[in-house]
Amino acid sequence: MITINEITIEIAGREIIYNYSEQIPAGSITAIVGPNGCGKSTLLAAIAGSIVPTKGTITIDEVHPALSTPAQLAKIRAMAVQNQFYSLGFTVRQIIEMAGPATKIMQALELSNIADRHVTTLSGGESQRVAIAQAVAQDTPVLLLDEPLAAQDIASRKRIIEFLQNLAENGVTVVVVVHQAEKDLTWADKVIKDFL
Repeated sequence: MITINEITIEIAGREIIYNYSEQIPAGSITAIVGPNGCGKSTLLAAIAGSIVPTKGTITIDEVHPALSTPAQLAKIRAMAVQNQFYSLGFTVRQIIEMAGPATKIMQALELSNIADRHVTTLSGGESQRVAIAQAVAQDTPVLLLDEPLAAQDIASRKRIIEFLQNLAENGVTVVVVVHQAEKDLTWADKVIKDFL
């Protein structure tokens, strides 16, 4: 379980999130939704331990991400950011295998047919699916995804959602940032809208 306890986050003197508390159940999909600039990605980064709250605490099963080493964090959570940019000429398979076994995940996300392509040649949607696959291959109890559906066509969106549902059914805690334009959130177990 992820416990957010009365956090306030200030960045460059601006209060992004104020006195916010939430509990995110284990083995579920939680969608964080809202307009651009409302703090969705900031909240996700704070859960990941990349941003330290000005006040309050966040714990993942009693572990404080903000106080953990990168090696400790790599065991408890994996994250895929929006607009993943690759500058080195590894193949899709190599990028995913840096995190863990790739074959089943590539099949689930329809990446097998581009497994040997260099990641620098991918479209935005393909790059995003590779980032998701790499995060999943890390095999952590918590998976954090920043707008994984943004650059996907309808078939890819459906495939990603089904894949995430399967992960949650197998005990993974999935937290997904989605844009306010995302109307159908019936695939999420919990929706967080008001966290300012």
